[in-house]
Amino acid sequence: MCGRFVQKSPANQLASFFDIKGPVPNFAPRYNLAPTQDAAVVVAGGDGRRLEIKKWGLIPAWSKEGKAEFATFNARAESVREKPTYRQAFQKRRCIVPADGFYEWTGPKGDKIPHLFERQDGTPLALAGLHETWRAKDGAETIHSFTIVVTAANQWMSRFHDRMPVILDPADFDAWLTGNAEPAATLLHSAPEETLKERVVPKLVNSVKNEGAELLAGVN
Repeated sequence: MCGRFVQKSPANQLASFFDIKGPVPNFAPRYNLAPTQDAAVVVAGGDGRRLEIKKWGLIPAWSKEGKAEFATFNARAESVREKPTYRQAFQKRRCIVPADGFYEWTGPKGDKIPHLFERQDGTPLALAGLHETWRAKDGAETIHSFTIVVTAANQWMSRFHDRMPVILDPADFDAWLTGNAEPAATLLHSAPEETLKERVVPKLVNSVKNEGAELLAGVN
């Protein structure tokens, strides 16, 4: 799964890497993003890719109360095409979640050790996602939300967790964002073994209340 991630690259760098067209929103660097919080995501627009701010935790458009009935910050790749919560979004509203890294934990309850996972080549991670827009019937509220698609961990990642986010290569960005559903489904696999690197980071990460660059400091 992917329950916490880093999004610290400046907006202009993300715009360049993801070939964003049009205005880029302002957002602060985040070192401990958690579900229900806002993050920048890449979506397809009529004139090219756009960078938009959305809430982490997908709310289906058909939800009566504007909230999910269960945790929707991750969508399982194995069922994303059939599950009612994600089915329409997978068909029509796929997105990319830029991340500088994501966290997973090992160790016993009460003494969890946080690990940060980044790309070996130092470029941003492009996590496969889905997005939705929910609108209240009276028009009083609109919520733009997203989820991150996860799949079975590759052998290297399985030392830390049995799941991992689907990581897209730049060559597959268009196929994921604007391609037909069937070709997009072929991208729902674990990353090659050499994609990621790992390091232990301070236990400050364990609390969602903590935020800042010190969360990425090395641990001896």
